[in-house]
Amino acid sequence: MSNRVSKAVLLCEDQEHQRLVFAFLKRCGIKNPGRIVRARVASLMRAGGNIGWVLDELPKELRAFRNRQSKANSLLIVVADADDCSVQDRRAQLNERVRQAKLEPLRTGESVALLIPKRNVETWIRYLLAEEVTETDDYKSSKPIGKDEFRKAADRLYDLSRPNAARDPKCPPALGEALPAWCMIGDCLR
Repeated sequence: MSNRVSKAVLLCEDQEHQRLVFAFLKRCGIKNPGRIVRARVASLMRAGGNIGWVLDELPKELRAFRNRQSKANSLLIVVADADDCSVQDRRAQLNERVRQAKLEPLRTGESVALLIPKRNVETWIRYLLAEEVTETDDYKSSKPIGKDEFRKAADRLYDLSRPNAARDPKCPPALGEALPAWCMIGDCLR
């Protein structure tokens, strides 16, 4: 039986998250990601407090994912910036919301990708565009990121996330930690 998923949900804070994920999926050969990925983008659902919305919605989406998974291969992609806290702290917050909802913890091997950029996804994008970055500086307010830049960032991300890819010592630690999840996303949807 194929591991290819028939349904995926993207739960994320803002359109930059969505644009990077969709550009990556296109690089993986998915011509129209919107056909198989239902995007739930906090900034389009309400104004402000995007991480709070993602934390609130995660238990609902995880429950729905697990129900779908019993019928067909599914994928849940969660993108939440670490902001000023550590990646581990943001992951703990996400896991705590799952626990509070009385759901089983996230399991190894489950088709759930937690992508937690430190400081924000713009850090990853700027790095993927060959810019010098740190995980403490805020790149959110730097110059806008265009369609071509998202495509170029996705191309580099694809190369970095391949199973035998050489690791770049300048890769931001949070992105390096997330590369197996990016690889899993590509594998599930191809």
